[in-house]
Amino acid sequence: MSDNHFIKRQVLVNIEESEIRVAFLEDDQLFDLFIERADDVSLVGNLYKGIVEDVVPGLKAAFIDIGQERRAFLHFNDFSPVSLNPAARNKKGFFKRLFSFDNDKKEKLPPDLRQVKPEQILQKGQTIFVQVIKDEIGRKGPRVTSNISIPGRHLVLLPYSSQRGGVSRKIENERERQRLRRILGEIRTAKHSFIIRTAGKGMSDEAIKSDIGHLKNVWTKILRKYRQKGAPFLLYNDHDILYRIVRDLFSEDIDEIIVDNATTLKKIRRIVKQLIPPLSDRFTLFNQTSNIFHHYNVEKQIRRACERRVWLKSGGYVIFDETEALTAIDVNSGRYVGKRDQEKTVLKTNLEACRVITQQLRLRDIGGIIVIDFIDMKDYENQKAVEREIQKQLKSDRARFTVLPISEFGLLQLTRKRVRESLRHQMFSKCPYCNGSGRVLSPHQIWLQIKYALLEVLQKRPSPNNVKVKLHPRIKKFIQEKLQSGLKQLTKKYKRTINLVSSEEFHVEDFQVHYTTSRRKEVLARGIKNNRKH
Repeated sequence: MSDNHFIKRQVLVNIEESEIRVAFLEDDQLFDLFIERADDVSLVGNLYKGIVEDVVPGLKAAFIDIGQERRAFLHFNDFSPVSLNPAARNKKGFFKRLFSFDNDKKEKLPPDLRQVKPEQILQKGQTIFVQVIKDEIGRKGPRVTSNISIPGRHLVLLPYSSQRGGVSRKIENERERQRLRRILGEIRTAKHSFIIRTAGKGMSDEAIKSDIGHLKNVWTKILRKYRQKGAPFLLYNDHDILYRIVRDLFSEDIDEIIVDNATTLKKIRRIVKQLIPPLSDRFTLFNQTSNIFHHYNVEKQIRRACERRVWLKSGGYVIFDETEALTAIDVNSGRYVGKRDQEKTVLKTNLEACRVITQQLRLRDIGGIIVIDFIDMKDYENQKAVEREIQKQLKSDRARFTVLPISEFGLLQLTRKRVRESLRHQMFSKCPYCNGSGRVLSPHQIWLQIKYALLEVLQKRPSPNNVKVKLHPRIKKFIQEKLQSGLKQLTKKYKRTINLVSSEEFHVEDFQVHYTTSRRKEVLARGIKNNRKH
């Protein structure tokens, strides 16, 4: 029996007024985190009927209006001609729609549709069927593809006949792959094909095939909307974070799911009962006034995941520097100098760093180009050992990655698929005092600190009167505009008036809770005064 059998796996679900946070723990250690805000919902997986706004052959791309603030980016490599008329009932209807905008176009194009170049048929004003594969990041709009896929629990539906199915690359056992390929052969049709997801590993034929009816029904509804609605229009919404996380990330080896909201617990239990019935009896309601992430020491681990330096158990450390172009990671031996053999000391530090780096890449959700500067190793076999360790640790990562060998300069380069903003960008916003050279907590995070400081005061005995919060004007405005309902709930529950008083003298992260009891006046201060470096 493997050691993994004894790992305690928990999922924590924290529900706030305008934010959902889901943390995955292994033996109380945070290894994955998802944050979704009501005003910043992910578009990844959503399907749109869009309008081609511009075609730029020089960029090998088209820009698509999908009804969002910024135009979506469609690279020619992600374009499929059938997306210009996915609702065509037959090939003749498809070609009629495809060439209707230009009578001469048909003569210019080759008879084999696969040889058609995107710039030959894409034109401004056309409607097109696309799916978001990457959220808006920085100044870049969302990235889309017209190679559509609709995920279920065990299967992914590929609705176009030209798309080839397959088995998840993360299923490595060849015997299991052969069994799953046999199932694929049984369910493939002239119109559709499927991919068997990692969750299908070891599952019965019936369990895997159970997704088929649901996925085909979803596709039928999408096509009906495509025929009936004008562009731009959202055809399919995949942004329910709870459904997506259960579907994509929950597995039967989770020991406990702890939720701090009764309504949400019922909702997520219904989803689990539908998708993974064995997990239905592993729910617990966290019914305490304290923050669930504080209680399980997750808040501290999140803060640590946003720090530039991460210490290794051996005494070495790893530095993370995120830039727009790439992420640079530097491994240092620090206090660890070993006893005799320096090369062995270096190898041990580098191998330990591999495990920490891959864990942090997943937790911080760092994507794009990543360059790791390991401590120099003279022995070629040691370099190969580090490369193998990185590959091994990355196998548990849900994101796609590519790893190159260590270069002559001692650098290991890898790419990790970027889908959304990294944790650092989700947790922090640009500091108004240093114009972006440093970072401060986002208003959402500051509100959470204020909320739990208020709870600490309101639950005192004897009960306090005249509760007043002094804070920065920017945070006061944010609470009044975005989180007034949360403030009203505290007021109603504890039957106390809470006044917000702004002060320009306060740093944006600092605040004070002033209150009086029957005995005296008191002040509860919170913020980063002692750590400020501005």
